[in-house]
Amino acid sequence: MRPITLALYAMLFLAGCATMTSAPKRSGDVVTELQSLEQYFAANVISTYDSLKTKPEEQKTYRNNVIFGRIRAIDLHYNQFIQDISREGKGMGIGTDSAVLLFSAAGTLSKVSSTKSIFAQSSGVVTGVKSSIDKNAYYDKTLYALISQMQASRQEALVTLYKGLETSVDQYPLLKALIDVESYYQAGTIAGAARAITKSSGEQKAIADTEMVKITGKYIKDKEKETIRLFWKPDGTTIYPPHDKKIKDWMRANGLNVHITTFINSHVFSDLRVRAINEIPIP
Repeated sequence: MRPITLALYAMLFLAGCATMTSAPKRSGDVVTELQSLEQYFAANVISTYDSLKTKPEEQKTYRNNVIFGRIRAIDLHYNQFIQDISREGKGMGIGTDSAVLLFSAAGTLSKVSSTKSIFAQSSGVVTGVKSSIDKNAYYDKTLYALISQMQASRQEALVTLYKGLETSVDQYPLLKALIDVESYYQAGTIAGAARAITKSSGEQKAIADTEMVKITGKYIKDKEKETIRLFWKPDGTTIYPPHDKKIKDWMRANGLNVHITTFINSHVFSDLRVRAINEIPIP
């Protein structure tokens, strides 16, 4: 029984350590292609660009080649980066956790001989691995959310670059384009994705807060209008003199030199209406 159980653990460990590639292999050699793009990162790029000032079309072509070359290099590094973090998440998480459980259980099994004890230890390993899978599934969801945000942010930055490259060098000089290339690079980082998600969440909350204010604010404001109006005209038509005096006295004491109707209906006095209801007081 013991060899079979240990073999089962070994299979579990190997399955946990087996890594799935997150993308198919490339046909070309990435290193060779990156080396061919080094010319677009040379120290004399800007001076070469400036030397073409008298030839606008050639200068534009050179600008575009430099930017496209840098975009391509960023893409190659980015794709490798995504594959690496995906591989690390899948390969190290469950596999490492399984290894710890395996060696711990193997140590215990070396001291027991009963079938019952062996199955008890097996159950512990399976339960532990399930916990590891749950934890790593959460990691994967977080990772995919970040990758999705990076893809979206990179696409936005790419649109800016493409629009700029369609224009003349006067409208979109090389230095401005290089700044936008840096934004494109930053969009493909985890820090950049986290910032974008935080910003997006903040904007969504601001929109939601505005809508909530519109809803609750309108309700509160309308409620206060109606409260003061009914206090002023209990039957909805006729002014009740004692209450009319109380409202006017309060308004005068608070420096409000407007008609009661204006005070009741204008949004400018919404906060003061709250005070009036509390201070007159109006039930």
